[in-house]
Amino acid sequence: MESESILTNQTVQIEQIEPINQTVEILESLNREEITISEDELIQLINELLVHEELQPNHVCGALGRVANGKSTLISKITGMVLMKYKEELEKQKTIKLGYANAKIYFCDNCPKPICYQINNTECDYCGKKLILKLHLSFVDSPGHNDYQTTALSGAASMDSCLLVMSADCTQDPETNEHFKTVKILELTNTIGIHNKIDTVTIGKAFDHFEIIKSKYDLRYVVPISAQHGFGLNYLYQIMIETIPRPINTEFIKRILKPLKVSVIRSFDINKQGTNVKDLKGGVVGGTISRGVLKIGDIVKIIPGLFSDDGRNLPLQARITNLRTGETNLEKAYPGGLIGIGLSLDPILAKEDKLVGNFIVGPDDETNKFFKICTINYSEYDPEDPEKIQPNIIYNCMIGSTKRLIKILKLNKNSHELKFMANLIMVGEIGDRVIITTRENKIKLCGTIKSFEE
Repeated sequence: MESESILTNQTVQIEQIEPINQTVEILESLNREEITISEDELIQLINELLVHEELQPNHVCGALGRVANGKSTLISKITGMVLMKYKEELEKQKTIKLGYANAKIYFCDNCPKPICYQINNTECDYCGKKLILKLHLSFVDSPGHNDYQTTALSGAASMDSCLLVMSADCTQDPETNEHFKTVKILELTNTIGIHNKIDTVTIGKAFDHFEIIKSKYDLRYVVPISAQHGFGLNYLYQIMIETIPRPINTEFIKRILKPLKVSVIRSFDINKQGTNVKDLKGGVVGGTISRGVLKIGDIVKIIPGLFSDDGRNLPLQARITNLRTGETNLEKAYPGGLIGIGLSLDPILAKEDKLVGNFIVGPDDETNKFFKICTINYSEYDPEDPEKIQPNIIYNCMIGSTKRLIKILKLNKNSHELKFMANLIMVGEIGDRVIITTRENKIKLCGTIKSFEE
């Protein structure tokens, strides 16, 4: 696919929420998947979502690419938030944990492109007219260093779209190559190439590097920017608005009406040292609702839960005490966007990401299965890779944000089926996406779950 570095006047129509008078078509689509809802309930839900869109992000956009390519700087420039908050990150000046922040992209119908697209403003910077909200989204900043590749993979599993950040002053970039594999494996079709740091090279070198990007990566758009100085960001906002489908659509409604599932990508103890016992807050987890709805007061299960020294798992049950996104408190949370979820759990259980890799589901969930042995249908990412995956070798396995060590038990290269055994209990469903990497975090293959041995 030919990449574009310079924007044209042509635009891609964004998908709009279906008008209320088309609810019959939406209902027919839901009925085909045996999802039951009345027309009056559907109309009420659509109206709620249109109001809720101002409160909660319903799209997750991630940043991937090599360490020092400028991912954190870019997201900080867009959102106005500092993402590197931990002592080790500040000392090493690189992202180690997943960082996240929210932003709203607005549109002015009185100003020309691209300045009509503005971030986190309700009134136009140029004409003062009231702006129209086009997209409310969460940004995820993933680590770029190869040592933290599995952390990047867990973040990518929650993404709806991606910014693949490359630096104009870097020609050898193996980490970004691995991140691009992630983009292809997870089928993040709304991926925009970011050609950052163009202010640090000559025009000739910038164009030479753009040619390298075109030859290496299958990207529809590549946007030249300087994140440090904010140059080119209006063009980025334009492409995002014109290529990311409007989040509130038929598929979004289907996700809402399905059983609850939340992937936990962060967990915290938010209490300060010395807090009085009666003032202690429960544990907090951060994640994305892939389907279903969360409400304050809901009872949920956290699976597979905690593990004892002998490897047995203990699922947890808790009540939702708080829902928050950015600085906004919510009574109810829908799929999409990153949500902070307060739980009635001992905060020590959530401290320092102890609950990362778990899923939050409904109390009566029967869809997700516990397993250690699993068969997947797989495909190799790089068939020309001379280092083929082998039986009886230990690898890393990722399902959502869950990471395990696995041993390959059987490998059928003709049928492309693989059976593995994990070192600890995992949770999944038939059809869930699986990524297998070497112990050095090099992606070897991807697949989907075919069957379990519980």
